Amino acid sequence: MASTMIDDQRSNDESLNSSKVVKFSNLCNLLERISKSQGSTAKQKLMTRFISDWRKTHKEVHANDLPAPTTTTTTTTSATTTETAATGSLSGASPTILQDSFYSILRLLLPQSDRERIAYGLKESKLGKHLVEVLSISKDSDDGKKLLNFRVQKNTRTQKGSDFAEVAYYVLKNRCNDDVTMSIWEINKILDEIAVENGKGKEGQKVIDHRLTYLLRHLSALELKWLIRILLKDLRISLKENSILECFHPDAKDLFDHTSNLFKVAIYLHDPEKRLHEIGLSLFSPFRPMLGERTRADKIEQLIRKKSTNPTAALAEFYIETKYDGDRFQLHRDKDQFMYFSRNGHDYTSVFGPDSNNIGTLTPYIANTFKIDCEKCIIDGEMVIYNRNEKIIHSKGDSFDCKSIQASDSQLQPCFIVFDILMYNDEILTNKPMNERFQYLHKKILEPIEGRIIFSAIKPGTSNQDVINELNLAIEERQEGIVVKDPWSVYKPNVRENGGWYKVCICIRIFYSL
Repeated sequence: MASTMIDDQRSNDESLNSSKVVKFSNLCNLLERISKSQGSTAKQKLMTRFISDWRKTHKEVHANDLPAPTTTTTTTTSATTTETAATGSLSGASPTILQDSFYSILRLLLPQSDRERIAYGLKESKLGKHLVEVLSISKDSDDGKKLLNFRVQKNTRTQKGSDFAEVAYYVLKNRCNDDVTMSIWEINKILDEIAVENGKGKEGQKVIDHRLTYLLRHLSALELKWLIRILLKDLRISLKENSILECFHPDAKDLFDHTSNLFKVAIYLHDPEKRLHEIGLSLFSPFRPMLGERTRADKIEQLIRKKSTNPTAALAEFYIETKYDGDRFQLHRDKDQFMYFSRNGHDYTSVFGPDSNNIGTLTPYIANTFKIDCEKCIIDGEMVIYNRNEKIIHSKGDSFDCKSIQASDSQLQPCFIVFDILMYNDEILTNKPMNERFQYLHKKILEPIEGRIIFSAIKPGTSNQDVINELNLAIEERQEGIVVKDPWSVYKPNVRENGGWYKVCICIRIFYSL
């Protein structure tokens, strides 16, 4: 179907985008089929197929485009792309997508959710009056009365059609030219003009009347039926907003809930394979890390069984890690270039060292530990203070600050405890489950160095008692607590609730360590 969306006579025009080559009739035919289909599953299947065909068309239209220049976004999130989308720039988006996205169609599919256009100022009475005038229909004729007195007649069931658009269709179907059509781009352009002219008094009304007349002469009766429903912001296809958004992208509903902006949904989620928590993640740009949901040791089994996405496990299976009392940090590396960011995105590269040749408290000591095949990576972990004389890890309660240690200190040094990886070379890993990310982390990244950079110790668990035992061990070793993680959880920056990470701290240990 993708090829049928393209007008062959115009597809060679370099100035065109998909909205200029996709016909409005394609969209109207889709809406007609959906409205006549039974059940949400069948309706969603039609919508999904249409969107897939549009993506193919978009790819064909832009087949000869130059690749977008590589950019480094300065957003501080990826699941918080929801926040970035609401308030940040779109500098990381491809110029092609910025100029040509599914937004042109999405705003027609969800007219009630389009915040960019102000009100059209067109209701059934005004539309009916205009149809009668343009088509020279007698006001006293049956068709004229149907259009002019719709609100009076709509409950009598004496006319065909359940809404004004349907009534108009039956009046227009023998009066309109079916051989003409317009593109999605042309429809949006005129709708923009109508919205802008609304509220400008008589002069604005003249422009609106002129645009409506043009539409009546260049659209079929079926197209006018759906255009009227778009103008009235009620498509009546029995397919909810959330369902349409989910057909476009699995994360579209979540992003729209945070931004109320269809344009940003279309821009950020253009690629159906890229999940929301991958967007905005780039080398040397800080993100807000994933967090642990506070819970009790006797609730872990229940939480894992209820919320895990493990498709096969009958038992609760999880990882147990020590929760170190340090500072959350992320390390970004590109060969010999390093950057360190705190939980809140502050840059401490000058403290720990930008490369192996500069003074720093960490980088000069760990630069050569990365494996040769690992050229780039982003790793997440905890920066702690290691006492090399006593061979112990200090807590923040000991009044030490890992960011204040001097390279010349003969006793104390920062040690980075790594517990997750988000990028390996050019591959974003946030959408992979933790058990797969651990394979990258422990086999492809680095060789640990005691007191400098190590992996967080992981123990498997299947019961609440396993959690209690590890919590008791953590307190004996003067640690802050433990973190329990679902092996099937994906990495969701800035997410605490329902992410699959659970924090069990020593402050509540006394109740569950008996």
